[in-house]
Amino acid sequence: MADTSAPTPDVDRTHLPIRDAVFAGKMGRTLDASVPDWGIVQDVQPPAGAPNVLVVLIDDAGYGQASTFGGPIATPNLSKLADGGLRYTGLHTAALCSPTRASLLTGRNHHRVGFGSVGELSGPFPGYSGVVPKDCAPFPKILQQNGYSTAAIGKWHLTPSRAQGPAGPFDRWPSGWGFDYFWGFLSGESGQYDPMIYENDAVDQAYGGPTDRDFYLPDALTDRAIAWLHGTRAHKADKPWFMYYATGCAHAPHHVPEEWSAAYKGMFDDGWDVYRERTFARQKELGVVPADAELTPRDDAFPAWDSLTDDERRLYARQMEVYAGYQENADHNVGRLFDEIERMGEWDDTLVIYIWGDNGASLEGTLTGSFNELTMQNGIPLTGDQQRALIDAYGGLDAWGGPDTAPHCSAAWAWAGNTPFQWGKQVASHLGGTRNPMVVRWPERITDAGAVRGHFAHVNDIGPTVLDAAGIPVPETVDGIAQVPMDGSSFAASFASADAPEHHRQQYFEIYGNRGMYKDGWWASCMLPRIPWDATPNTIRRFAPGVFDPDALEWELYHLPEDFSQARNVAAEHPEKVKELADLWWQEAEDNKVLPLLGGMSAFFGIVPPLRRQTRWTYWGADVQNSPAGIMPPIMNRSYSITAELTVPPEGADGVIVAAFDHLGGFSLFVDGGVLRHTYSFMGVEVYHQQADRPLPTGEVTVRLDFEADAAVMAPAGALTLWIGDELVGEGRLEHTVPIMFNGYSGMDIGRDNGEVVDPVYADRAPFAFAGGIHRVDFDVRQPGRREEAALHHAEVAGQHARHIES
Repeated sequence: MADTSAPTPDVDRTHLPIRDAVFAGKMGRTLDASVPDWGIVQDVQPPAGAPNVLVVLIDDAGYGQASTFGGPIATPNLSKLADGGLRYTGLHTAALCSPTRASLLTGRNHHRVGFGSVGELSGPFPGYSGVVPKDCAPFPKILQQNGYSTAAIGKWHLTPSRAQGPAGPFDRWPSGWGFDYFWGFLSGESGQYDPMIYENDAVDQAYGGPTDRDFYLPDALTDRAIAWLHGTRAHKADKPWFMYYATGCAHAPHHVPEEWSAAYKGMFDDGWDVYRERTFARQKELGVVPADAELTPRDDAFPAWDSLTDDERRLYARQMEVYAGYQENADHNVGRLFDEIERMGEWDDTLVIYIWGDNGASLEGTLTGSFNELTMQNGIPLTGDQQRALIDAYGGLDAWGGPDTAPHCSAAWAWAGNTPFQWGKQVASHLGGTRNPMVVRWPERITDAGAVRGHFAHVNDIGPTVLDAAGIPVPETVDGIAQVPMDGSSFAASFASADAPEHHRQQYFEIYGNRGMYKDGWWASCMLPRIPWDATPNTIRRFAPGVFDPDALEWELYHLPEDFSQARNVAAEHPEKVKELADLWWQEAEDNKVLPLLGGMSAFFGIVPPLRRQTRWTYWGADVQNSPAGIMPPIMNRSYSITAELTVPPEGADGVIVAAFDHLGGFSLFVDGGVLRHTYSFMGVEVYHQQADRPLPTGEVTVRLDFEADAAVMAPAGALTLWIGDELVGEGRLEHTVPIMFNGYSGMDIGRDNGEVVDPVYADRAPFAFAGGIHRVDFDVRQPGRREEAALHHAEVAGQHARHIES
């Protein structure tokens, strides 16, 4: 697709940016004594024949879910691509969202580029910083500086929480990774009905909510991707483009319109054990699992379907119906993008890499699943009866997957979705966490469409493969900085031949202490003795410094050419191979900045960032909207005040003064019927209301909310009072408060309540903008004593890490 309208001079692509063309004309004193050189104003051109490239990444999906790889979830567009391309059965991810994305986009191992954990959590060790070193330039930046147009659409999850506001720094946003255009969300998850969307280097807006029930994020992502393609082609007809299209599906919350889940009604009534058997049989029929493979057994951590009550089965079957519809819709929207590229006449000029999952299916729903995924992450234990009562309170099972819920399915469904492997997301020691389907289509090089490739591959191979296809070398320097070589290697040779030699012969794995080492068909596994969703204190203290000895753990050993599913542990028969691979893992860990082991869990053991000394946050006026959680005032587990200076016109002024998040976790200070009110949702489990005993006066008015915690502890109860000037006008109590986070994706608004609202009483008036004037809003956070403050800070940071480890 490279523009060949003008001759392209020889350029040095090994040092980026490409140097300015040397003027080859002549500058005389006058025009008649001069010779022009139009080459100095030409844009950088990619190599001739460089293709368009589309990389599609689905979130939190397993090897045994998509119908293209034997699962029961209809994925006709993934199958269409496979019929014209190749199914890869040996692709490996990093077993966790951000690490996989960082590895994919840089061509390097995830610890080497600072992403040993999720993007929100920056740590004090190089492998866990959440910041890509400048000597590891992402491959989209290499494409961009070689003449490609570049866009990222959808989930990002590579920007630390503290950098997700208007002050940046923006080198940690998509633009800093080489993307000309970004439209999507920076965090690790998003609601599909009311997302807070970023465009380029700023918040765009919150979409959907009560004012727009027709909005659905997967539809909008594809609409925006198509619009970008149209605009690019309207400007330059021949310039090749690279698009990274990453869905929020199938990460929780599992949101999908009813018509998509209805297609699966009754399909999962036989449960997860039968699901695995049927999927395994289909996988063998398709050839994506060898005929001699064995189905791994159910671990005792997951209950047998037959052991459940009828009520539990009905609940769990409904969870899976929504989960399946959610994924089918994601494939549908990817197909809409395919269809438009084809309609534009560019389908055969486009290399498409479609990866079904950035890790195995997620176990974060724990055994019961949840109507609100963040109850577990906030340490709110709910019995089965409590869970079902809350489901009924929010519309019953029919509402599961709708805007009144933020659901997640049982971990057992996720495990079944990783058929035929053991475990799932986060478990980097086993294939259930690391192996995901991949389909590649490129008519230019793929000659046996519809075939299967079993080559071992890793997401760090994607960048080298794309650069290889475009004829662009991995640069030696970028912006004057010598580059670390890419860890991945191109698998383009396998496009033309199933007999192409293995391009990737050795690879380490590690997430939260779960370790794997692959070399020439052998895989050594060492799983931390911890169920993936268990980050409770009693469990975590077993891994404390001075207590935990990693060398005391046993390694398992599998020979993948003979044991595709890791069903036969042969460590006892090959102790020398176990030692060889265990020693190699430690060597790779040192070379790739994995050390210290459990660096991603260091907050549990007192290694926390310095305390912020700021105690006041001021918002000047009502124009600060959609402030994400990472940059909000830290009111959790503290006493605090919210003071607002208002102008109330003679006719009065209803509306929101400040609101954060929604009815499943959030708070709102607002005026309704002329009366100052406050609503606080404790994750939808309990909701507290307070109101003033008199109307708000007109004119210049100062109102204040005070929360006084009973004690310096996590999730404290406390007294809440409302004030107009110096007069106490309302009071009440919050018996429970949110300790870690209200919500994983929306934010705080001054003067309105965007997206899903905190209090349904004003949902029909959303966003319920304040009708008067807001001059300033101050948050004052009152810190306890030094000792209590340090203890709370440790507990909060550890809780944030637990939230992400459990998820």
